[in-house]
Amino acid sequence: MKNFININDFSEKEINQIIDAAIERKNSHSNDSLAKNKVLALIFEKDSTRTRISFDLAIKQLGGIAIMLDKDSLHLGKRETIADTARTISQYADIIMMRSNSHKTLVELADYASIPVINGLSDLSHPCQTIATLMTIKEAKGSLNNINIAWFGPISNVAQSLMDAANLNLGFNLSIYCPKYYQNAYFAKLKDMNESAVLGKVTVNELVPEKMQDVDVIYTDTWFSMGDIEDSAKIEMLTEFSVNSTMMSKAKADCMFMHCLPANRAQEVSAEVIDGARSYVWQEAQNRLHVQKEIILNCL
Repeated sequence: MKNFININDFSEKEINQIIDAAIERKNSHSNDSLAKNKVLALIFEKDSTRTRISFDLAIKQLGGIAIMLDKDSLHLGKRETIADTARTISQYADIIMMRSNSHKTLVELADYASIPVINGLSDLSHPCQTIATLMTIKEAKGSLNNINIAWFGPISNVAQSLMDAANLNLGFNLSIYCPKYYQNAYFAKLKDMNESAVLGKVTVNELVPEKMQDVDVIYTDTWFSMGDIEDSAKIEMLTEFSVNSTMMSKAKADCMFMHCLPANRAQEVSAEVIDGARSYVWQEAQNRLHVQKEIILNCL
């Protein structure tokens, strides 16, 4: 049985196979019934737009069925243990996707489920988003080899999965730029979660680079995750890491802008960039559907 919890659970070959299969399926407009009558249980502890819609459509286009289970409709971790919930859902469904507040909850669910579990997002990682990102880059650039990606802002769960992918030797280079405060917060968070920090080939920098002429992709994320309290001091600290037209002009002429969405056009990115010609966020969002199909099939 295969779970899809973190990028680093897989090999370079396996991740490339998922990306290439997603591109092929997208281009062929194939909606075969490889998951005919399979039931996907979708558990949401967090609000969702792209994850909810893409997984719901992915299983249906593959011939299966989706069951939506929001946190308020389950006893999960309240009147019933996570283990008992996992065992119960395993009797009804063929596969589970969970969007979890806590990575620990997700891992515990996978430990007790007798069916595959997919990480639709946790406070640690967001592997499905990263596969869609890499698929989008490969479509645009033809390859991931020697692609230089620059991440601006706090090291989020999306950045974590991107770091995991960079350390799989998929061919691209990743540099992260964020204030020292957020670097320290990242390492403290991992320590609290009993997770190890593995930077490997990833470089982490405190300052925005003066020279960006080799950057192929600029990537950012919302500064404040769901449930976070917006802090004026933090906003001021992050202002120089906001992606605007001036920053984009310093990169390669064909530099891509990427964002996992939802976006705040008054903070991490300007409207002229995210809504501009070099923005690939909508193609990236669409590709969530195509990679979700391959992840489901990979697990099944």
